Amino acid sequence: LSVFQLVSGSPVLTAEIPVGLEPVSVAARNNREAWVVNWLSDSVSVVDLATGNTTRTIDVGDEPTDILFAGPSGEKAFICVSGGGQQTIGFSQITGGSGVVKVLDPNNLNAAPLAIPIFGKQPRALARSSDGLRVFVSVFESGNQTTIVPEKVVTAGGGLPPPNMPVTAQGNPPRTSLIVKWDGANWVDERGAAQKTWNSVIPYTLADIDLAVIDASGPGLPNSVSAQVRGIGTHIGNMTFDPVAQRLLVANLEDINQVRFEPNLKGKFQSSRVSVLNAPAGTAPTIASASDLNSHVDLNGPGSDAERAQSLALPADISRAADGTVYVAATSSNRVGVLSSDGAVQSRIGVGQGPTGLAVDDARQRLYVLNRFDQTLSVVDTASKSQTSVVSVGFNPEPDSVRIGRRFLYDATSFSAHGTVSCASCHLGGHRDGMVWDLGNPQGSPDVVSTFFPFPAPGLTGSDSLHPMKGPMMTQSFRNIIGNEPFHWRGDRAGIENFNGAFTSLLGGPRMPDAGEMAAFKDFLRSLAYPPNPNQQPFRSPANQSFFNGEKLDGGIVDCSQCHIVSNFEDGTDNRITPKEALQEAQSMKVPQLRGLYQKTGMDKSPGEKITGFGFAHDGTFDNLFNFQKEAVFSGFNKVDPGTADSWRRSIEDMILRLDTGTPPTVGMMVTVNASNKGTATGRINQLTQQAAAGNCDVVVRGLFAGSPRSFLRQSNGTFLPDTLSEAPVSLQTLLNAAGTGAELTFIGVPTGEGRMRSIDRNGNDVLNDDEPRTSVSITGRAVNAAGGGIAGALVTLSGTQAATALTDAQGRFTFNFVSTTGTHTVTPQSAGLVFSPPSRTFSAPSWNSSATFTTATTGNAADASQFFVAQHYADFLNREPDAPGLSFWTGEIEGCGASTPCREVKRINVSAAFFLSIEFRETGFLVYRTFKASFGDIAADKPVPLTFPQLMTDTQRIGRGVVVTPPPDNAWQTLLESNKGAFFTGWVQRPDFLARYPVGMSAAEFVDTLNANTGGSLTQAQRDALVGQLSQNTTAQRASVVRQVAENAEFSRRELNKAFVLMQYFGYMRRNPNDAPEQNLNFDGYSFWLGKLNQHSGNFVEAEMVKAFITSSEYRGRFGQ
Repeated sequence: LSVFQLVSGSPVLTAEIPVGLEPVSVAARNNREAWVVNWLSDSVSVVDLATGNTTRTIDVGDEPTDILFAGPSGEKAFICVSGGGQQTIGFSQITGGSGVVKVLDPNNLNAAPLAIPIFGKQPRALARSSDGLRVFVSVFESGNQTTIVPEKVVTAGGGLPPPNMPVTAQGNPPRTSLIVKWDGANWVDERGAAQKTWNSVIPYTLADIDLAVIDASGPGLPNSVSAQVRGIGTHIGNMTFDPVAQRLLVANLEDINQVRFEPNLKGKFQSSRVSVLNAPAGTAPTIASASDLNSHVDLNGPGSDAERAQSLALPADISRAADGTVYVAATSSNRVGVLSSDGAVQSRIGVGQGPTGLAVDDARQRLYVLNRFDQTLSVVDTASKSQTSVVSVGFNPEPDSVRIGRRFLYDATSFSAHGTVSCASCHLGGHRDGMVWDLGNPQGSPDVVSTFFPFPAPGLTGSDSLHPMKGPMMTQSFRNIIGNEPFHWRGDRAGIENFNGAFTSLLGGPRMPDAGEMAAFKDFLRSLAYPPNPNQQPFRSPANQSFFNGEKLDGGIVDCSQCHIVSNFEDGTDNRITPKEALQEAQSMKVPQLRGLYQKTGMDKSPGEKITGFGFAHDGTFDNLFNFQKEAVFSGFNKVDPGTADSWRRSIEDMILRLDTGTPPTVGMMVTVNASNKGTATGRINQLTQQAAAGNCDVVVRGLFAGSPRSFLRQSNGTFLPDTLSEAPVSLQTLLNAAGTGAELTFIGVPTGEGRMRSIDRNGNDVLNDDEPRTSVSITGRAVNAAGGGIAGALVTLSGTQAATALTDAQGRFTFNFVSTTGTHTVTPQSAGLVFSPPSRTFSAPSWNSSATFTTATTGNAADASQFFVAQHYADFLNREPDAPGLSFWTGEIEGCGASTPCREVKRINVSAAFFLSIEFRETGFLVYRTFKASFGDIAADKPVPLTFPQLMTDTQRIGRGVVVTPPPDNAWQTLLESNKGAFFTGWVQRPDFLARYPVGMSAAEFVDTLNANTGGSLTQAQRDALVGQLSQNTTAQRASVVRQVAENAEFSRRELNKAFVLMQYFGYMRRNPNDAPEQNLNFDGYSFWLGKLNQHSGNFVEAEMVKAFITSSEYRGRFGQ
């Protein structure tokens, strides 16, 4: 989820928040919370925009596509789930062939959502009336009142209509089925009802429901559709509501598949439209008009550059401005159409590649356009109707092959006659359209193919000359197509390269793609894959294949699996062409693949209104796989009694509908572990880890860990690798223990091999995420009273370069994540009846996580409260929350003085100094200091320190991760600290800046001598020689060990103690570098002064009055009040 700030007037990308796989829609519930629909993960991610983290994952069903909030107060969540409907097929419930709308109460997510069935295939988009009382649902594969008459029925009924164009093709065309259309009273072909009707053989009608309406006005969750609209178009997309005219504007596509033959369809088989529906409250919407977005085109002409430059193809989104202007994103044209309130095109705006999303910002007179293909956001001035700027939507992991080759699927401007159609017009989203087309050519040439039949062994090979008048064929998916050559139902195209002719013959384009362009197209197609089958079990066990392997064809000799290869999760085809004689059909056909067939369910030939006019087989004539197996070719069923045969047929049908798609069921599966489900989430996590062990997915973890956004990758040994070289792998239990409120962690299955990219190294540059230079930080803090107690429910506002709000929790804490390291950021608390001091805090170009404390005391200071004072030291010096025993002990040290001011002053100084002198800090922060010093020396001659504030804080946090020093006999912290140190130094010597100073080819002697020189010669000769000897193999482990031994050298530690002590006064108390503002002269004079004084008093910080000066300074106390 990419989050943009609009404070500056132009979108500024401030956060990229991990969600599920293939996020396709987002809706803001309020200023703090957004819900993201994850198409491949079958879920919704609930995102806290203040912390930048997913706090909950809601499973919603197969392939959700859209979301919005509606109801009288916008309190109900509506989620369109395109494949969430269920049908009883045989003895099973099968999902994926129809859809539902899930309705949830965001305030009661433990309650099961209500599912409202939508009578249509692939419900796609949602819109709402301006008052939120109605929700509109579009149906993407609603159809256009066409269906198919089977070949045998056509033949019995007198045969096909005469060709509607001259025939020059040689030979007799094969017998084929016929596409017919309902004209309102009759099923007719191109001859019309006056000459021929097909009512007697088609007892059903088609629902053709394009739009459903849900009444959201009631107090509870709605459970049914209140109205339906038919006849809008073939593929219904996004919608926008006009509150002034009470109208709904709907983007849609209209197919003319009832017209036979490719030459008749050339460049004009589909129109892109916007339909206007009258939709006053209280009545069902009615169609008022339908506007062709390309009315300027002369479809009877050959097309021209002028036409193509104005065309708007494949409308993906539609949005309305307050002045009534309507905008349409034309994906295949790289343009946005500007329409009147009636849907008439007024002008066009050029934007980026593949515009798919729109958002109108009336207040700023801006339109934001998501350009999916180049991953940018176009900013359009709605006054001038022009693009003013383009910004990135964030990191795009797609390889160049995908970005370059995608164009050839969608580009209508370059590759169609009028700029109105593209390959994606039928292969929608790289998939299919659920339609059947007759793309035969009466003037074409035959295609000669090789055929094969597996009996008698070793099989019969031959050839067939396929007539160009091939008849109706169902659109096939591009998913997983590469590697399954030859193509087409008849196998008449040897490879994707052989489709270049379709760019001119079908699309009518001015040219064919050249060989290089087709190769790029092929590379892109190789990236398309089926999603998991929702009917398959998560553990990916193969469906029961015994009947499939045993069913015999051709007199009971050949079984199904000899051609339809499904073992080892194959896709069900041997990619050979079976001769028509063996099939007992009019044409030879390639053995079809069997993946994704669950989506083709829904055809029903019994009387009544049906969901779709097309089903299974090459021309969609079979309503289900059970009836398909009754064809004569399946002669093996004749060997058993009818009841047994039907049982076998049902078993095979069930197996195919559950068949593996090539993408395991755990890819996309996810669960967010939070405070409410820590005890129950392990079941889903175990499924993921078991399937990862089986090689079916990688498991990644993303979320807030120890207060920071982090990622982890599961390794083969079951541990989880963090996103930094400087930390050791962690166990699953460690992650589960860390998860909770404000520390939610999301586990997700991703495709095998993609885990690293989707977790610890997202840009693939071999620098892990947490080792990359920081581009954002966190600003945290507390709102407290004079005694340091938290104030809950205070509104805290972030303003300046970015804008956000947060509410304080029970302890008065607030957090803003993803705050840019550039710009100025002001934090301001508010609470009724309270006045805070300081009234606000401003941070300019923060380089590290910052904190701000606000107190209600107008004259006092929270730092005067002992418990608050001690707790703040844990945060400032040890980078963690206080442990209860430690907090109690150190607070007691101060409070033991009672009311004695002199005693309390001394104790506060001693307690404060104790944090620097503690074992925990010496083994973490001070060790980091010495590691930088030994490796690199001081930063510069005029900067006599080895590291900066952000550097120390970053690495101290890594070494100290999870470490809480406890008294004996509990020494578990030592084991953890040792593990952290080992990982830190292993990662340290692999850092680019270290390798630049100490290249791999450096000799052992030079390596050690350079380190020793940086320490001021702290090593004895014997120590130096011993370390040189340890570098005999110059391995990473040896280098790490040597650097660590130098950093931990006792003499070196003694020499640097006072310097580090002084530096930590600035880092710990002031949270800045010694030369940062408000330091006078912005240099190290203050640092040098205190170092000199501490040295003068032989390190006695009490006599030097150093700690006292810092903790009583106005700069330090200003962090916590007056």
